[in-house]
Parts: sequence; structure tokens; C-alpha cells
Amino acid sequence: MSPRPALFGLPRREELVLTGSLTVGFALFFLAVYGGASWVTGFYSGGLRVELPFERHIPFVPAWAAVYVSMDVLLLLSLLVFRTWRDMVPFALALCVETVVGAVGFLVLPVEVAWPARVVHGGWAEVFFLADTMNLERNYLPSLHVAFACTAALAYAERSGWLARTVFGLWAAGIAASTLLIHEHHLVDVVAGALLAWWTWRLVAPRARREDFLNALHVEALCARELFRFSRRHLRYALIALALYRYSLGRWWRAARVARVGFCFLQLVDDVLDGDRRIEGEPLDWVDALLVELETGRAQDTGTAATLGRVLLASLEDREARGHVFQLMRTMRADRERVLGRRWLGAEALRAQHRDTFRLSVDLMLHVAGAGVRASDAPALIDAFGWCSSLRDLREDLAQGLYNVPAEVAEEVRTEGADPSDCDALLASAAGRAWVVGEYARARTLLDCCSVELAALEGRAGVPLLRLFHRSIESFWAKRLPRRMPFLRDAARLRPWPSGAASGR
Repeated sequence: MSPRPALFGLPRREELVLTGSLTVGFALFFLAVYGGASWVTGFYSGGLRVELPFERHIPFVPAWAAVYVSMDVLLLLSLLVFRTWRDMVPFALALCVETVVGAVGFLVLPVEVAWPARVVHGGWAEVFFLADTMNLERNYLPSLHVAFACTAALAYAERSGWLARTVFGLWAAGIAASTLLIHEHHLVDVVAGALLAWWTWRLVAPRARREDFLNALHVEALCARELFRFSRRHLRYALIALALYRYSLGRWWRAARVARVGFCFLQLVDDVLDGDRRIEGEPLDWVDALLVELETGRAQDTGTAATLGRVLLASLEDREARGHVFQLMRTMRADRERVLGRRWLGAEALRAQHRDTFRLSVDLMLHVAGAGVRASDAPALIDAFGWCSSLRDLREDLAQGLYNVPAEVAEEVRTEGADPSDCDALLASAAGRAWVVGEYARARTLLDCCSVELAALEGRAGVPLLRLFHRSIESFWAKRLPRRMPFLRDAARLRPWPSGAASGR
């Protein structure tokens, strides 16, 4: 039988960051839920009377406020007891559940205390004021102060010897007694808080310790962190994050996880290859190591991306869809090679590169959504994606050395004495402007063709998703791009392109 690990200890720095984040997260959650319940019940008039006859004989002892506020110290000991985030999760989750159940109790069964007004002078006045402030107003049944203290005693007892169990039990009992002796709660509140702790710990802890639950929680945390990082760079990623979570709430959360993981994984790979996410070494070496790890299972030092990639591939039951993941990674890799080689592609080669990128991306999204259509059913939309990406990120791409301007146009710009790799110089040149105006006209034709394609697909699963993409590109064409390039508003009559040329068919 292996010896029991020490009850207290210092966690590793990286684990302390995670357990500390859980602690801060719970504190914010508690303030929002507990404080919100206190605010709402402030509009109530009166409440239940739950005092028992003998309680009027319980003395008011302000000195016990010191024991009352010691509950925070008891909870903070969790950072030394639970030294990994996996150990901390059941404890933090139990406290969150108790907070929610308690808030429901406060709202459904508001209590009016029977204690007389309390006035404290002398040495214990400041401690009592702190205790009274912590309790806020009207949040009585059940006592979360007692629930939290008992939960800590139950959780720590599982890792303790008989002496420590006795100390934690007496500490929780003292906190429960303090709620009566400083007249913050009635006995019914105290008993309800203790029962809530017992019930919650028995219900939550076994489930929150399961390996599959912890692994899923880890993946969700990684996705949330990546979505936050993407959103800091550009607002459109915040909108995508909201759309992903809205989509997930409309389905089984677990079933929609592949959509969240897939987006975060592929966007992270794209950011690394584009230079938007800094890494040590060359991004091509990084993505090659990632490909080896995902294709062979050999561990490499690719961190978050490898974790998300493994989850994504495991979630894709279709072999073709898994193949699309690797094809897309290699297609994105080719863009990095273009940057390193300072290569300009011809118009047709450039469109083919964009077509491959967005065909694979859209097919993956449609597969994840369980759609009955594929990118090949809407080729004009795929070409419109390529057009939108080129013009939307034109300035950023040129600055990074990713030339999404055809080589033929670049040569014409050079003959005018301008630098086609400089966005302002490109747009100031006659050839550059003519190219943008022509692309604007081509996009209009593509979008019109797309409307016809989507109408023909009406009724098939996945078409609403394609329509969402179509509306987004339409909005960029009609509003956002003309605001960025005002000369498009003044362009005379845009010559429509033949539909075959527009779609590249």
C-alpha cells in the first residue's frame, strides 16, 4: 500500500497558475451569483420566519466574528492541499454547484431574520464589520458559509490522517457555530448548509474526478483560451466564438465539441504559419513536427496544437474528413513556403490555391455540422471565399510577404515605378486599382452565381450554413470593402464577368 502524500505542499509554478485561476474564477462566479441573488431579493417585501423558540436565548458574541471570517483561510488552504488543477476541479465545481443551489434557495425561499439589531463597539467592531459585510443582505437559507466550510472539511478529510480530520471537522463546526453566535443565521440555515455540503460533495466529486470529464474540461479550457487570443487580434474572431458557442448550445454540447476544437486547431495552425502566433524556430518545422505527431502518434513538442489536433481527429469518424485535416494543413503550409520564397503566383495558380484552402475548410465544417451538401455543390461560394480572404487581409498579407496579388498585376505595377508589395503603393497605382475594381466586379458575379446555386440546393441539410457564409461575404462586398477602399464607390459601371470565368469552371 503506497504511503499517503503529504496533506500540504507547494504546487509547481505552472500548476499554481491553473489552480489559482480556478480560485479566482470561483471567486468571481460567487460574487456574481451570490451578489445577484442579494440584489434581487432586495426587491422582496418580508420573508419566511424560520427561527426556533430557543434561539432567542443564543447570546450575541462579536468575538466569534474572527471564527466566521476564518472560512476564507480554510478555503484558501485548498491551494496547498490540491496541488494540481485536476485535484482542484472537484472542489471548485462543488462550491459552484452549492452557490447556484443556494442562490435558488434565496430567491424561492426568502427568509426574514428574527435577530435584534446588532451594535458592536470596541476591539471586535472591525472584525464584526468585515463578517457582516461578507454576508451581504437577505441570503440566509441555506447558509453558504456553513456549506463551504463543511465542503472543505469533507474534501480535505479524504487526504488527511485522523488528527487533521479532527481539526478540519472542529474548524467547520466552529464556523457553523459562529454564524449563530454573531446572529448572521438561524439554525435552519445552518443545518440546510451542512446538508447541502454533504449532498453536493457526494454527487459532484465522483463525477468530477472521472478522467473523461477532466480531459474534456481541459480541451474546453484550451478552446476558450485560443478563442480569447484570436479575439484579441481581431473582432471577427469574437463573433465567430459567439457563433460557435451559440451553435453548441443549440445541440448537445459534447456533440458540438468537434466544431469548437476544429476551428481552434486549424486557426492556431494558420496563425503560426502566418506569423500571427510567435513560436521558437521556423513555423514550417513546427507544422512538420505537428504533422508527424498526428499522423504517426510520435510525441513532439507541439503543445496545445497537438492536444487539439488529437481530439479533432478522434472526433472525426469519417476517414475522408480526417484526410481533409492533413490536406488542409499542407495547403496552409504552402502559403508559408510562398512567404519564405517571396513568390508571386499567377492569377490562375493563386485562385487554385485559395480554392483548395476553402474547399477543404468548408467541407470540414459541413461534415462536422452533419450536412448533406459539400463544397463542390457551391463552387462559386468557394471562389467568393478566396476573393474575400485576399481583399480583406490584403494589407496584412502584403506586410508579411504573402502576395495574394497576381504576378501579372505586380509586374504592371512595377512598370509604373511602384512597389506592389506595399499596399498603399499598390492601391495608388493605375494597375493596382484596376485589379481591385476588376476583382470587385468578379465578386459580384460570383455572389450572384452563388445565389442560384444555393436556391438549387434548398431543403438539403447544411444549406443554412452556406447561406450564412454567403451573407457574410455579401456584407463585406457591399459595406466593409467600399469603406476601406472608397474609390470602389466611385467606380463607374462594373462590367459583369461571364459566369464560367467568374467561378473558374
